[in-house]
Amino acid sequence: MSGLAGHAGEVGLNGKKKCLTLGSREKFYVCRIMISELKTFVIAAQMESFAAAAKAIGLTQSAISAQIRRLEEEFGYDLFERTGRSVTLTRAGNTILSQVEDILSSYEALRGVRRPPTDSAPLRIGAISTVQTSLLAPAIARLHLELPDLKVRIVPGLSMVLLDRLDAGELDAALIVRPPFGLMADMQWHPLVKQDYVMVVPAHTEHENWRQILQTQPFIRYDSRSFGGRTLDRFLKAQGLAPHQVVETEELHTILQMVANNMGCSIVPYIFAVSVVPNIRVLPLGEHRIAREVGVMSLRGRMSEGREALVRYLDEASRDNVPPAPWSS
Repeated sequence: MSGLAGHAGEVGLNGKKKCLTLGSREKFYVCRIMISELKTFVIAAQMESFAAAAKAIGLTQSAISAQIRRLEEEFGYDLFERTGRSVTLTRAGNTILSQVEDILSSYEALRGVRRPPTDSAPLRIGAISTVQTSLLAPAIARLHLELPDLKVRIVPGLSMVLLDRLDAGELDAALIVRPPFGLMADMQWHPLVKQDYVMVVPAHTEHENWRQILQTQPFIRYDSRSFGGRTLDRFLKAQGLAPHQVVETEELHTILQMVANNMGCSIVPYIFAVSVVPNIRVLPLGEHRIAREVGVMSLRGRMSEGREALVRYLDEASRDNVPPAPWSS
């Protein structure tokens, strides 16, 4: 085994590696590990709390925990002792803390050479509403730590509208649902996450059969003009279903609140918000599985430093912000 996981320690009585020191080879190997995770380690060590670190960085506590777990798996030993709401460095974590700080300082010096000037053009990012809080916000927070002088402009809109603006040169990238048609030759697609569709109903609903619910309750429709809404429309037609529609909107957060307020049922992608909105139940569509793919669309050609970094942090955010399973298997 090579790298930190194989060279940073020897195996102790508990089967885990004892931390020694990071030599030159290990410091070189650390390039494979996300710098943001090392930054998270240092901030959590300083604050002795994952919750406080999450607030400082602008992530969820579960995202912070996930980053620390990835570091511990990579290194092969525990970095923190978890006690209630507080955390303290283990002996191994304390041993490498100063060395990690040295690595981050060296990294800052390296990237400072190519940092864009403060008067550079802003990075123009289009984004559909459902990804702005769960993916885009944490990604931009990390981007700001790496490139604090880079200005970012967020342009909201439907996937089709954002795709048109990207084609017109008004955007540098668009965070959208994958189009239901072939990509244009001058565009490239970077997938981030696939989201299954589920039925959402008021919490007091007793029925488990989604078809029966759809035929008896008012239906709040996910906007058929959106790429995700078109996927749902094709599904309903294939199933021979024509629910009684009362509202149509592209705003999934609005749909969830309407369902929570007993207006009816809906079928939506299983985004993170579905798992946290109170007064709703989530039902699977059984063997009739449909999904949408969310990713980054950009024009082919030389990718700017800011856009390249943002895509990297969007990848991290998509791993860190996976909603919990809506039902037991």
